[in-house]
Amino acid sequence: MVRSLFLFDMTFWLYLAALTLYIAYLFARRPIMTLAPAGHSAGNFDERDGAWAMQLGQTATLITVFGWIVNTGALFMRAFERMQTSGTFAPWSNQFEAMAYVSWAIILGYVLLELRYKIKAIGAFVVGIGFIAMGAASLLPYRYQTAEPLVPALNSYWIYIHVSITLTSYAAFAMAGGLGVMYLFKERAERRGSTSRFYAAFPDLETIDELGYKAITIGFPLLAFGIILGAMWANYAWGGYWSWDPKETWSLIVWLIYGAYIHARMTRGWEGHRAAIYAVFGFLMVIFCFWGVNFLLSGLHAYA
Repeated sequence: MVRSLFLFDMTFWLYLAALTLYIAYLFARRPIMTLAPAGHSAGNFDERDGAWAMQLGQTATLITVFGWIVNTGALFMRAFERMQTSGTFAPWSNQFEAMAYVSWAIILGYVLLELRYKIKAIGAFVVGIGFIAMGAASLLPYRYQTAEPLVPALNSYWIYIHVSITLTSYAAFAMAGGLGVMYLFKERAERRGSTSRFYAAFPDLETIDELGYKAITIGFPLLAFGIILGAMWANYAWGGYWSWDPKETWSLIVWLIYGAYIHARMTRGWEGHRAAIYAVFGFLMVIFCFWGVNFLLSGLHAYA
């Protein structure tokens, strides 16, 4: 138990270090504030700043990957502890473990995104959400952080597929929310005519918008599949497919919210500013479904 908690704590600090470096990366190549020499424009940037920014970005990526590896080790260690206490190999059986898994999935998604598109600036927003998820998990009381024996309803093979798929969909929506915030920052800077390298390091608005949309198109079918599997599990455990439990209801609401987003984008051309605001709003609804329902509303999922 202590070993897995140590690894989870280590993950938290590594993600914090990575986030700090990604933010430093955005500020590293800043405009020179002195008068430019003859023959050069005042908007020139020091080449040494560019090399320093590159080093910061590479270091941030390495620490992010290392943090993800430690996060993976922590989940495997918790799975081993779960086997000892409950006989179930599922390291996402309570709120703490679920938050740690969502953080793991967010960071994995970001690393794959960076490998594909080579855009490190996104790390300041997406890795930041992964760090916040780990931080929120660490704030839970100690009794929620331990691998206590599962209640009978949870001790089922359904926990392997229903919970993991649903949490992965939340991670995809979290990435879309982070990209939505990034879009709004970039758009605001362009409207003000800002020449700061902080914003210049961002990809163009179309790229941010498209990446956010892709994240949602991954999360949307995953959540649908997760809801269907949850209904099947409910019928197996409680004798009915749907009981309008708060968790079930809010999961359906979240799915409808993103369904409306995809419909509006495909039929009414919802892109850019409106899409970014909607992505942020949708992610806030995910947070309430994932976090708020468990603590504010009582229901059949309260033990999670």
